[in-house]
Amino acid sequence: MSDHPFLRFINLVSLDQKIQSCENEKSAISTHLATIKKQKEEYAHNLGDMKQRVFLLKKRVDEQELEMKVLDQKEKQKKQLLENISDYREYQSIKVEVEAVQRMQVEQERIVLEAWNQLENTESLLQKKAKESKEVLHALQNQEQALEQKFISLQNEIDQLIVQRLEKETTVPAEWLEKYTMMRARVTDPVVEIFHQSCGSCSNTITAQEMTRAKHGALLQCQSCFRLLYAPEIMAKHA
Repeated sequence: MSDHPFLRFINLVSLDQKIQSCENEKSAISTHLATIKKQKEEYAHNLGDMKQRVFLLKKRVDEQELEMKVLDQKEKQKKQLLENISDYREYQSIKVEVEAVQRMQVEQERIVLEAWNQLENTESLLQKKAKESKEVLHALQNQEQALEQKFISLQNEIDQLIVQRLEKETTVPAEWLEKYTMMRARVTDPVVEIFHQSCGSCSNTITAQEMTRAKHGALLQCQSCFRLLYAPEIMAKHA
């Protein structure tokens, strides 16, 4: 391309578009990284909750087994009393107590077995979840590292583009640069092509006189939306 003022301006606009594209991609990566961080925290939290449940179930098993031992000891003591009692009525009374303890033992055995079943099932589920979490967290870690590297790469690219932009900025006519800076602060597409003798954004009609100026390399400003307009023919002319 020739070193025409208009083309230098378009090069500046192109650089800004590349910078904005990189910034948008960085923003998307930041959002993705935040999502990954949240997923990792959720997996860690869920795993922690399950470990806590296993701990509590182990504690319950210990408590119920201790209760079982207490009943076993009570039954043993009652039976020893039976062996040394000669009085019939007292014997029958202790025998009733022994039978009551034995019924309690049967119920306690059921409770202990249920507690063990809950513990074993939860431990099995914990092992499964731990394995699954390890695999998922590994995959998330890889994604996170790749995204962080991409983020750094984009920032480096932006830094290089900014250096180029500063150089280009000094070669663009001050009037164009001022109008462009103002419009760029208001809209995402401050510079658009003229399409069928109309603004490529709002379709406002451009006069024949202004079209002639545009085809000779002038940069117009839309009278309706105030975007900067250029004729695509000028690009081909100086290519």
